[in-house]
Amino acid sequence: MPTAPILSLCGLIALIITPAHASGSCAPYPYADTGVLAADIALLNDALADFPALGQILDTARPEICTIAGTAEALGTYGAEDNRITLAIDQPQHRRVAVLIHELRHVDQYQRGICPPDGLEMRANARAMFALEADAMAITHLVAWASLAAGRPEIFAALRDAPETSDIAAAFETEMTASADVARATAAAFDAWYASDLRRERYYISTCMAYLERTERAHSLPGSAPLTADFLAHVCNLPDRTAYPCTEPDDPLPR
Repeated sequence: MPTAPILSLCGLIALIITPAHASGSCAPYPYADTGVLAADIALLNDALADFPALGQILDTARPEICTIAGTAEALGTYGAEDNRITLAIDQPQHRRVAVLIHELRHVDQYQRGICPPDGLEMRANARAMFALEADAMAITHLVAWASLAAGRPEIFAALRDAPETSDIAAAFETEMTASADVARATAAAFDAWYASDLRRERYYISTCMAYLERTERAHSLPGSAPLTADFLAHVCNLPDRTAYPCTEPDDPLPR
């Protein structure tokens, strides 16, 4: 759950961390004897009790988890190349757990092969990245709401109180209160991700910069392929793999 975008690509995910002002350590699965991280994982497992398919991802993918102390541009990232979640530790515990849920959804996306196809044109790639991020944010709110319903309101409260996610939490809560329909509430959270012009602008800049850096490193020309019409259908699935309705806005990119 970033202050700057999480860039999720098959084979490459850019970690947006400020190394000059951050330091930390890494722990392999099962993250035993890791103090704060072990306590966070315990809360994460409690939150995922009603979502076994998502909960099993930690046990099957077994990502390394690194905690970063100090100034970091992103609250969390997932890198597919090294199978590593990076978590900013200098935030309240239940917010950290929300970030872990978010990153676990990105691991889930990668494990299912839901990635921007090779050869996409830069703006098409940005649209794919937006959808992956909106989905990860929507599923985070779904899990947090289920935890609230089970008598553990702290994770959803952390999302509701954070300026980066308060609008998405409000959209999820409003729809869930009105309809009690999990799929519709998740779709409302997905839509809310796009509703912030500032959020889309920040992600667009970072996504396009990462795209250009990749093509430069590979000494390749930018792609020209459009995003396929069925991409969202692969992205927008609840943790039990049933679909929830999601659509892009008419103009998903900021410019």
